[in-house]
Amino acid sequence: MRFTEKQYDVWSRTIFAPKRWNISVGAVRSGKTHLDYYRIPYRILNAGEGGIAIIGHTTGTLERNILSPMRKIYGARRVGRIGGSGKVQLFGRTCTAIGAYTAAAADKLRGMSLIYCYGDEITTWSREVFDMVKSRLDRPASVFDGSCNPESPTHWFKAFLDSTDQADVTQFTIEDNTYLSREFVDTLKAEYSGTVLYDRYILGNWKAAEGSVYPLIANAPREYITDDTSGIMCTDIGVDFGGTGSATAFSLVGYTRGYKRVVTLDEYYTKSPITPADLERELVGFVRRNARYNVHDIYCDSAEQLLIRGIRNACARERLPVEVHGSRKFPISERIAFYTALIGQRRFFISRSCPHTLEAFCTAVYDGERRLDDGTVNIDSLDAQEYATEARMREIIDS
Repeated sequence: MRFTEKQYDVWSRTIFAPKRWNISVGAVRSGKTHLDYYRIPYRILNAGEGGIAIIGHTTGTLERNILSPMRKIYGARRVGRIGGSGKVQLFGRTCTAIGAYTAAAADKLRGMSLIYCYGDEITTWSREVFDMVKSRLDRPASVFDGSCNPESPTHWFKAFLDSTDQADVTQFTIEDNTYLSREFVDTLKAEYSGTVLYDRYILGNWKAAEGSVYPLIANAPREYITDDTSGIMCTDIGVDFGGTGSATAFSLVGYTRGYKRVVTLDEYYTKSPITPADLERELVGFVRRNARYNVHDIYCDSAEQLLIRGIRNACARERLPVEVHGSRKFPISERIAFYTALIGQRRFFISRSCPHTLEAFCTAVYDGERRLDDGTVNIDSLDAQEYATEARMREIIDS
């Protein structure tokens, strides 16, 4: 167990003199979550009678951020996998795993009495879920540990932390992780420079979002337009379904070897009403016209399962060598951080034949804590773009 000085400080306080709420807030790669790979088993092994819950944005992000890293440390016998019932075996206890990005998830906590709860990416939760957690921690010895990246100073979770004297809150900056190389830290700072993410993901501050989401590309769009589509190793397609006032958009995204470059190669965009049959026909045509690329997978907005089944059947009927999936629905803040990093690294480019995608990146702006989505800007091409790359985000960033 190798801790930084900051992690040792948090460990000594929250293990030997825990408050009801023990929260680590701050920068990415600052070590705040690494600490929890050891704090979670300690809590579970020493917990008394009562329920135990682990909660994240989705159960998928819980697996990726928490369970998979712990499984590598302790083995599959001590760290199980989330079953269809939402239960997971952790260190000999049956725990409840919940994805908290919708208010409906609060119902999964009704009737529970929690002795321990762990929360990942708390600022991405539905507030209703957090309010239910508060009511379920109903034992004198109940404890909550959690971590998050900061958002706006007006975020409901910041308001809660400021309102209680039962919280131990630790702010992490990127400099607190003394095991990171100086080169990596300086590179990360350069990637986020000039954006709200610098204050949040580097300094660990609660900072209001305002202005352009992607100022580097908005201020110099020509630098991110390319005619070079050589060396593409494989491609994925993202699909965002249109609705009232929104467009239907497809995005074909290609990757060079080692993920050195991510390139938007082709797009489809229409604001005209489109039937399911038209959607299937247009997508089949989109795949076929890009047959020269190795199209690997299609990721569709997971909120529309009926349309996804239709697309899957159409691709099978037309013998297209692609797999059709629902999108992973990562938090929008995580998707923004991913593209901000790629743009800062000069690894993301848009083909000249994709004007709607270029416009979407240039015009994306913040609306308070959220990305503006009121029909006045093209959010649909961004969604399609993000769905295409969600499954590879970790590989691309780590490459």
